[in-house]
Amino acid sequence: MPGYGGRTLEPKNDMSDSSIAPAPAQFSLLDDVIVLSNAAMRAGEPAKAVEALVKGLNGLLAGPLEVPAWLLETQSDEHARRELYRSREYGYEVIAITWAPGQESTVHNHGDTWGVESVLRGRLEVTDYRLKAQHRALSELEPAGTHMLETGSVIGLLPPQDLHQCRNPDGDDVAVSLHVYGKHLEHVKRYTHVEGSLYRPQRVMLATV
Repeated sequence: MPGYGGRTLEPKNDMSDSSIAPAPAQFSLLDDVIVLSNAAMRAGEPAKAVEALVKGLNGLLAGPLEVPAWLLETQSDEHARRELYRSREYGYEVIAITWAPGQESTVHNHGDTWGVESVLRGRLEVTDYRLKAQHRALSELEPAGTHMLETGSVIGLLPPQDLHQCRNPDGDDVAVSLHVYGKHLEHVKRYTHVEGSLYRPQRVMLATV
């Protein structure tokens, strides 16, 4: 596994080739994630970039993982989403999400960009969905499989097959996941459950803490 570096997280308005979102403390694993993401972006088309990054992160996260205390801080209303890095050169971003016990996302996609999701602590249950039919303003969705991602697990998501829901299935422990998106993700389409298999889609702006 590549050695961890000692990058200090710098402010977003840094005038170098890449910018890093401010964070409360060092997160040395981020160095290696950036190196792997840069290499993956040079692979070219999205499918090749996702394949390269999944392979790289599988190797990187195979050993013991140390998660800083500030990444374990949760929010009561929803999962805590933190931007760690955004590349000016390649356009991708790195996000950490902290999940309190039992917290879950809505069913959502990643707009028109790819994503690679990994687990740094705890477990994450990911349920894939497919669009079965459209009924005016409502979408009929059906589950297409569930993955239980343990610590160190990595999956890749390519649109349009990226409709999914994430949940921390543990009733006692915090989960932390790391996400790399092909570009800065400002909006996603969320699907709010109405009844049965019917959901109401809505384009929403994402927030970070």
